Amino acid sequence: MKGTSTLTEIDEYAHEADENPDWRESYYFNWVDIDSGMSGFSTIGLLPNRKKREFVFALFYEQEREVHFNEPSGSFSADLSKSLTDGILSYELVTPLKEWRIEYRGKNLSVNIVWPTRFTAYDFGSGSGTSWHGHFEQSGAPHGTIEFSDGRVVRIQGLGERDKSWGARDWHIESWFALHAQFDNLSIGLRRDVVKGVAQSSGGISTVEGHIPIKNVELATETHKSGMPIGAKVRIIGLDDTVYSLKSQLITSTSFVRFAREFSGGSTELYEGMATHKCKELGSTGTGLLEWLYTHPTK
Repeated sequence: MKGTSTLTEIDEYAHEADENPDWRESYYFNWVDIDSGMSGFSTIGLLPNRKKREFVFALFYEQEREVHFNEPSGSFSADLSKSLTDGILSYELVTPLKEWRIEYRGKNLSVNIVWPTRFTAYDFGSGSGTSWHGHFEQSGAPHGTIEFSDGRVVRIQGLGERDKSWGARDWHIESWFALHAQFDNLSIGLRRDVVKGVAQSSGGISTVEGHIPIKNVELATETHKSGMPIGAKVRIIGLDDTVYSLKSQLITSTSFVRFAREFSGGSTELYEGMATHKCKELGSTGTGLLEWLYTHPTK
């Protein structure tokens, strides 16, 4: 059963916000090049009702990490060419649903990434109904250069996943787990939300032929003695009953970022890291994302 996408080029651009103060439009990209040892992710969130933007860039290399986080306030343009930059991190839409460019200019290094897609985008549907009005994902083949302050230049050529979301998002559900796994001829993107004690899975399995929606995700998280999640065993079941069993772990002990935020009912922490995924059924190891969110309510 191969799904077809109903997305159009219009979905790449800004949508009209409703009155919810937490209405958010976001763009996210990641990349892994195992051969060069470079991996990372970047995201930009636009919150027009709060007159705020969110910029995140993370690069992992040689047991090191470069992290940029910025939340500028004030009204911003509906023109993406003007709103998707804070002067340090910038996105450029080259061709809708086909290619983007990412540019980062930090104190320690500069990054230029061309992000062409390799499979068509697919709609995640409503999911648990807590994190988006619309959401799609797409596998790609990012490549580019990383120039360090000492003049060293590293070229990268890897695989990655992108997503686009719009609508109000609840960051304080019980938990969620997200995974992206890129293999030579197949990509898996998924979310597993737990809301009021009920787990709900969404996502898809992509190839050049199309997409198979994900029916169920079985998860066992591996944690460090500190309690931090560092890996997972995941069993993914497609709508056609195809099964992919993954054993996943962070690429290195430093290839992750932890975000934490307090709110009126407690606190939420998010762990986002780049990982390897060993697939039993494919007999190969892929690369991609591991992400966990946990909410800790005030007792």
